[in-house]
Amino acid sequence: MDLLSFALLLSGCLYCCSVMWLWCGLGRAKPDRVEERSLERPSVSVVVAARDEQELLPDCLQALSEQDYQGDYEVVVVNDRSRDNTWQILVEKAALWPQLKPVQAAGELRYRCPKKSALAQGIEVSSGTILLFTDADCRPPSDWLESMVAHFAPEVGLVAGYARPDPVNGWAAQLLAVDNIAVGALGAGSIAMGRPLSCTGRNLAYRRQVYDQVGGFAEIGHLIGGDDVYFMRLVAAGGAWRMVFNREAEILSSPPQIKVGEVVQQKLRHAAKGGHYKGGAFLLAAGIYVFHFILAWALLRTVWTPEWNVWLWGVWSVRWFVDLMLLARMSGAAERKLLWSLPAMEVVYIPYVLIFTVVGRLGWFRWKP
Repeated sequence: MDLLSFALLLSGCLYCCSVMWLWCGLGRAKPDRVEERSLERPSVSVVVAARDEQELLPDCLQALSEQDYQGDYEVVVVNDRSRDNTWQILVEKAALWPQLKPVQAAGELRYRCPKKSALAQGIEVSSGTILLFTDADCRPPSDWLESMVAHFAPEVGLVAGYARPDPVNGWAAQLLAVDNIAVGALGAGSIAMGRPLSCTGRNLAYRRQVYDQVGGFAEIGHLIGGDDVYFMRLVAAGGAWRMVFNREAEILSSPPQIKVGEVVQQKLRHAAKGGHYKGGAFLLAAGIYVFHFILAWALLRTVWTPEWNVWLWGVWSVRWFVDLMLLARMSGAAERKLLWSLPAMEVVYIPYVLIFTVVGRLGWFRWKP
């Protein structure tokens, strides 16, 4: 065994152990619900930032108006400087639905990230003790509020949930959907293991007390994106609250027509988040990056000097197997049919991790135009 094969085997073991750690997290018992211990439901504020969402916003508002929640709730939608009819839709809907509060975003951004600025403004005018978040292109199920609130045991400060695209049409959309399953597994598994690494703002809830304790988005306001993951990491660093992952109320999102440029910008923003981790999370991210670097090096050497490298194909085969185990445990019946595209994802992920992580960490991306 040469040095490259040894490095590949060592880093591959680290990667596989990390994936199996997440797999174990997904297999842990579901968090307890508190609905049977308390008949009183806390007040809830759903906060949504909407920018140029005239086509999808009506479906989102309709889904939120059909929530079967036994307590008081309101929906605060911040029109984030839209250039279409988003504001008109909000005004017309609010005239028929008193629980809806339309808000015009301020012209001057409070933070570097436009969405954080809009959400902060929405939180300020809201009144609920529990804050729930989703996006304007999402359709929460009717039991979403009830299910998320039911997971707020006294020691729980943040509840994360799962969101998936629907419908999924075309090979590019399928690859992105498989990537979404992987990101969901990262969040669900790590949160269950007590080391939260990811979550999504399309399905997220936390106490207003938690938001106030960490100072809102002030400490992470200089970072583009991350109104979900960076905030979660901020709460985790404080160590005062427990977090849980709720798989019971799955949100569906309506993916827009795929545009390569927009997808690249989005993935750059997502890849940049790992570079801002600290402590053990950063070491884990760095170790996985090193594994992909060594794997790419071994593959390129095989191309340049065609010869059978049993360690390369052995490690890569094991990686495929553990990835499939993780995604199969995370995905529901509607998503398992997408896993046939996993081989393509295994190839795409190598340059994705190597290039997008570096470019994203350097800040060479932009927010939505």
